[in-house]
Amino acid sequence: MLLVSELMSNDVLTITADAPLQKAEAEMRLGRIRHLPVVDGKGRLSGLLSISDLAKALAKTPGKQVVDVMSVRVVSVRDDVPAADAARLMRQKKIGSLPVLDARGRLVGLLTETDFLEVAERALAGKPLRRP
Repeated sequence: MLLVSELMSNDVLTITADAPLQKAEAEMRLGRIRHLPVVDGKGRLSGLLSISDLAKALAKTPGKQVVDVMSVRVVSVRDDVPAADAARLMRQKKIGSLPVLDARGRLVGLLTETDFLEVAERALAGKPLRRP
């Protein structure tokens, strides 16, 4: 059984809630990412900023901070959950990413649609599902 911890990206860009939206835009552009977890000073998840949320906000009022537009009702998953359960959750909720938390509630990774597409690609090519 494949676990979330085996699929997630560990090297996750994050931002704080008080950061200006322009900084979030620059981080997302440079990192070529669509989801930016918002964390507090202790690394706990406090929200999630999507590229679509950011684009809408910048079109209206460019001077805002991340806290003004981030989603605060974030669906997340623990790192020890079976990956199949996480995939089902993403499909049911129609979301493109899941922040991954450890047992203490700290952000340890991000699981995205791309992670599951990589698994599908390996499976279709007859390769092992786990990353080398």
